[in-house]
Amino acid sequence: MRKGKSLLSLAAMVAAAVVCLLYQGAARADTLEPTDSGAPSAIVIFPVGEKPNPAAAGMAPVAYNHVIHEKWMNRTGKECMVCHHTGDPVACTECHTVEGKAEGKFYTLQQVMHTPKVRQRKENTPSSCVSCHKEQTKQRDCAGCHTQLVQTRDDDPNWCRVCHTITPSMTRAQMQKGIANTLSARQNEVLATETALARKPVSYWSPLMAPYKVSIDSLKGQYEAALFNHRHHAFSLADRISTNRLAGAFHTSQGTMCVTCHHNSPASTTPPKCLNCHSADLKRMSPGRPALMAAFHLQCMNCHKDMKVGRPRSTDCATCHKIAPTAARTTQGE
Repeated sequence: MRKGKSLLSLAAMVAAAVVCLLYQGAARADTLEPTDSGAPSAIVIFPVGEKPNPAAAGMAPVAYNHVIHEKWMNRTGKECMVCHHTGDPVACTECHTVEGKAEGKFYTLQQVMHTPKVRQRKENTPSSCVSCHKEQTKQRDCAGCHTQLVQTRDDDPNWCRVCHTITPSMTRAQMQKGIANTLSARQNEVLATETALARKPVSYWSPLMAPYKVSIDSLKGQYEAALFNHRHHAFSLADRISTNRLAGAFHTSQGTMCVTCHHNSPASTTPPKCLNCHSADLKRMSPGRPALMAAFHLQCMNCHKDMKVGRPRSTDCATCHKIAPTAARTTQGE
């Protein structure tokens, strides 16, 4: 009998432990990893202002993921003062509001979050959100695309919505309290965490959907066609994007990694040929649009330069273009 009770007690303990683990796992699924600094894991940045805003008009709030930004700073050796430039880790809206305050030199919230740099005499030069992100796109892994892209984000509301979005569960009353800067820190973190956890990574098109190699022979003549290893380049871009948290947040389209080369056309797995827009005949080229040979070279050479790809050199034509046998014979005869 005692043995039976012992087995029952052991079973009960195991069951309780399993339930406890499951409960903890469920709890962890609804929370973000804590920060090393003790700051909230995520916060909502509201458009705090002095004037009442019953209609909640103006910018949508921003759910700021504190954890991933802190991890990035730890990894790159940066300090919290990059954002908290006064040395006091308080909310940005304590000094910078919609209208601007004396404590923040009357720089508005919109200015300090979006301008390339906020210049302040005899003080630190803090980074804005936009300026910091822009600096990251100049790094090697991103520069190949971002130095060539035509920046249209100011006219694209979808770009703004990457940051300016909030969980639908936020009530009108919570929005009003946030604008008045009276929402509790606990409610603020819950809303921001829910928004951060709701963000799902984009499933990009697989490089396997594209051709393995592409023969670029529109200008075949003195040199043979260039055999472009399309899949190798696509996998290289996909690897860079998938390991970059900033890219993961802002690249919200399945065809993101295709649009730098296949620009000015809708993202597609079967894009139009370059010859459709870039004429091979210099006499028929469109104003402001490079001819076909120039378009190829500008894309390939500039990308290699910005990505600091050592080979091939831009002057080594034969690496991409094998000399045609007829051209070789002519050269030897001369």
